[in-house]
Amino acid sequence: MQAAEIIIVSLERIQRAWLSLSFFIAALLLLRFAVDFFIEMPLFLALPFALLVAAAFGVAAMNLLAIYKGRKGAMLAKAVTAGLLIMIPLGFLASSLDCTGLSLQGCTPFCTFIKVIWIPLMASVCAVYFITQKAWLLTLISVMGLLTLAPHCQCFNVGNGWWIERLGASPMCYVWGFVISVIAISALQSGVRWWPALVVNAAIIGGALTFFISHHYFHFPW
Repeated sequence: MQAAEIIIVSLERIQRAWLSLSFFIAALLLLRFAVDFFIEMPLFLALPFALLVAAAFGVAAMNLLAIYKGRKGAMLAKAVTAGLLIMIPLGFLASSLDCTGLSLQGCTPFCTFIKVIWIPLMASVCAVYFITQKAWLLTLISVMGLLTLAPHCQCFNVGNGWWIERLGASPMCYVWGFVISVIAISALQSGVRWWPALVVNAAIIGGALTFFISHHYFHFPW
């Protein structure tokens, strides 16, 4: 095996390992969120939340399995690639709206940094990947997404309370944005099941925007 081939294989293994780690981190965080949601919220709210969590990780898990089995799909159309990439910064933006609304200032300086600087940077990397199709950029996007999960949120609510009581801050503020990035990147790397990825990510963003309006303007569900 030539040196170039060894480098490519090693990079692919690193990408698979990192995507797997991202999947399990997202799963642990959302499962904790789901447990708290079922405890505190009425069933008519908890059940759709649980279904969305299941759909999100079902799609991500199937694409991750396809990557490990080497089942590479056909090259995605540019419109599909663009749609998956656009949803990554949109997911983080929707998460930030849920927390602090339209204000540029977050609940902590770190939250403000993510909202004002980090999300635009992620959008820029997504744009560069769309142009260059360099596979390592997907891993960079995933690393950038993981950094948003550093415990920082001080908003005490159903999703954050368990973490704040134990760590003093919560990592949950941008978790749905991170989940969207895992789904999108797994679809881009595998080249399969891209339409379920688009549908589920659109549902997550739609749900986040619905919560943003209901929470900040109607004070529902809290």
